[in-house]
Amino acid sequence: MNESRVAKVRALTAFIAISAGLVSFTSLEFMLEAIQSDFSMSSDATMFVSTVASGACLIVVFLVGVVADRFGDRRVLVVAGSVFCTGAVIVASSPNPIVLLLGLAVGGVGSISMAIVGLSVLNSTFPGRRERAKAFGLFALAAPVVAIIAPMVSSAIVPTAGWRYVTAVWFLIGLVTVVLSRRVLSAPAEGGVRAEFVSPTLAGLALSAIALGFSFANINSQTHLHRERVVISAGVAVAALIALVIAMRLLRRPTLDLRSLRARGSVPVFAAVFIVNGVNLFFFTYLLLQFRYHLTSFDTALLLILPQATAACGALLGGRFSARWGTARVATVALVAAAVASLGAFFVSADSRVIVPILVLAVAGVPIAAAVGPITHSFMDLSPEDGTAATSSVRNSGANLGVAIAGLISGSIIFDRLDASSARTAEVYGQQAAAFHLAGVMCAVAYGTAAGLMVVHARRRRVTLS
Repeated sequence: MNESRVAKVRALTAFIAISAGLVSFTSLEFMLEAIQSDFSMSSDATMFVSTVASGACLIVVFLVGVVADRFGDRRVLVVAGSVFCTGAVIVASSPNPIVLLLGLAVGGVGSISMAIVGLSVLNSTFPGRRERAKAFGLFALAAPVVAIIAPMVSSAIVPTAGWRYVTAVWFLIGLVTVVLSRRVLSAPAEGGVRAEFVSPTLAGLALSAIALGFSFANINSQTHLHRERVVISAGVAVAALIALVIAMRLLRRPTLDLRSLRARGSVPVFAAVFIVNGVNLFFFTYLLLQFRYHLTSFDTALLLILPQATAACGALLGGRFSARWGTARVATVALVAAAVASLGAFFVSADSRVIVPILVLAVAGVPIAAAVGPITHSFMDLSPEDGTAATSSVRNSGANLGVAIAGLISGSIIFDRLDASSARTAEVYGQQAAAFHLAGVMCAVAYGTAAGLMVVHARRRRVTLS
């Protein structure tokens, strides 16, 4: 293959790898009801299994970056894809909830590793500024594309063949990633200082415990359960952080690579990653459709096709505009536009038809998605030449912490207000509309703050926005 074709196949490989976790997470939502029935599990037990599995896989976040920078993207992506396939097989054949939890955790380790290395591959495939900017538009495209396709596929498989057969899609994604990685990614020669894995593992354990603690606190705010689990998670996080500090002092050459956070302008853009992934108008609209309009998950996914389609357009536009005008400028403008568009939530009233919030989100989805690629690109530009995967790990940790902490905020504020009553009265509908107005304000403040952070980032990097 010629160089241009190889670059395109590498980008396709990265896109598929990045999409793996999104596919498994999205399709799992459509499997949970059947899983709960199959294993005679309570709602609390089902939520516990999915929460622990998603949190446990974060243990490898920093370790994957170290290993990929040491042994190369090709090897790690092949192993990660194989692990994802193994997790799919375990889930498909699970005879009880414990094995199911194990399979989801194994699959989660594979998918999060694929996402981290996939972003690293995307970052290194296109060294030119314009080509790389367009490539990060491809990165932002993954979420809306998966959000359109995965619910349709899962909803078609579960009623006809059963929930276990959905994992065949997971297996196929992992297998394709392995085959493409072996074909188009090169294996660099080993060299350099021997890596230790204690410090990145301890950092990952702390991240996992923090995320689980916030997730359990969110569940606790809704059901008044899991208090002991919150305390245990907090204890593990503190112990891991203390052990990490000690290890970093004792180790001669700790390999936990945080150099990207020491670069000029890193803190503002890292905070922007945290905020944008933490407060999400798509999530709040999803809740509104289910609680205000009493829609099923499938009906909700169908209605969200239009906003997801406009978001896909926004992702591509964000990449193209970044290639022309620069990432910091496009990210800032897109975030300001997203903040303004989020206030469209006030168009939703107690007696609004369901099309109103859909149209509001369809408009807001364009700048929201347009900002994702440029923000990610800005952070990945901070990576040292020999630490691209480690930088991807740091970005992933910020995104996951944002999701976990925002889950607590949305759970305690927006969710409780939307779920305050199941009665179908004008008064309740008014309260739910008011909750969505508050969600719009929260998003506007979050996106506006992220825009300000991108301005600070640009100034520290001495990048002009004019």
